[in-house]
Amino acid sequence: MSEHLHNPEEVNSAVNKALDKTAAVRCEDIETLAILHACGELDVAVRNPLEQHVAQCPACAAVFSREASLYRAVASFDQPADSLDRAGLLLAECRSQLAEAIDDHEAKRNQPGWRPVFSPAAWWSVLRDTLVYHPAMSMAALVIVSFMAGVAGQRTQVASTPVTPHPVMTVSAAPKITDQQLHSAQSASVGWVSSADSRTPTVQVQLMSPTPTSIEGAPEDADVERALTFVLENSRQFDPGARMDSLNVLRTLAADPEVRRSLCDAARSDTNPGVRMKALESLQGFEQDPAVRETIMDALQNDANSGVRVSAINLLLNSLESGNDPGSADAQTLAVLRDRLRNDSNNYVRLQSAAALRDLGAGR
Repeated sequence: MSEHLHNPEEVNSAVNKALDKTAAVRCEDIETLAILHACGELDVAVRNPLEQHVAQCPACAAVFSREASLYRAVASFDQPADSLDRAGLLLAECRSQLAEAIDDHEAKRNQPGWRPVFSPAAWWSVLRDTLVYHPAMSMAALVIVSFMAGVAGQRTQVASTPVTPHPVMTVSAAPKITDQQLHSAQSASVGWVSSADSRTPTVQVQLMSPTPTSIEGAPEDADVERALTFVLENSRQFDPGARMDSLNVLRTLAADPEVRRSLCDAARSDTNPGVRMKALESLQGFEQDPAVRETIMDALQNDANSGVRVSAINLLLNSLESGNDPGSADAQTLAVLRDRLRNDSNNYVRLQSAAALRDLGAGR
């Protein structure tokens, strides 16, 4: 390719003049128009004059043939990401979660010091694994335990024997959660206590540590938001499932600039591609924010996972179609889209980049 494709303004000029039905096709515009022709992104009114010009100009015909051959060669590559489907994404996410769990286990095993076998965190880990991998046995055990607890409660009430509660600390609205409580947590559980569609939805965050902590309140509650943000931002401390659950709540607070900053950080740097994709989807509707725009461009250009790049290009195209993106035709956006058109390994991303370039040129 010649250096014409490295100047965004010349790309816009070439496409604009090609879209002008009364303008003749110029030789200096042939490279850009040849790329769009190879991608099938030119209207008939533009394609016919272009093909007539190529038939009469040997130099342009050579460029035209070269671009068509290059596109056919790239399109013929068997890209694994081209067969992207929901099952593949789920399998990739499960493999990633398994790899993270193995890494976390090895890291904890290599840590110096002695961990009590009968600590609450150890009991919780065993109970969680049992509930996940042995549902039938877990259900039977829970029924037996519930029955025994009911009988024991009745006998205790008759004998008037005081019952000592389990040392679980619940943080109410008045106390503030401390940094020590957050950093000492070894796992977390996040869930809606009441429906998210109800008038006053409530969220519960449980931090599992030697002294378990439970936080309950509205999503915008300071302590709840702080705990959810901490879980999302610490991918080495909490598993992908907990981070996904935190995202489900934080996406309802995306209007808050601090929450958007956390979502942008997760979309850029989380170790799990599923979490990065979810964080990008949570930013929809806020593309006019410069930080969000930079995050979308960074994910589209630099993320190694093709699924994340597909989410980024879809988010960019949605913002262009809705007209909510006044800065969409800047030089950085054009440069990234042209780079993806030529270099992305995913055929869908390349074709959508070509469509976006066409729309940006027509919008001027």
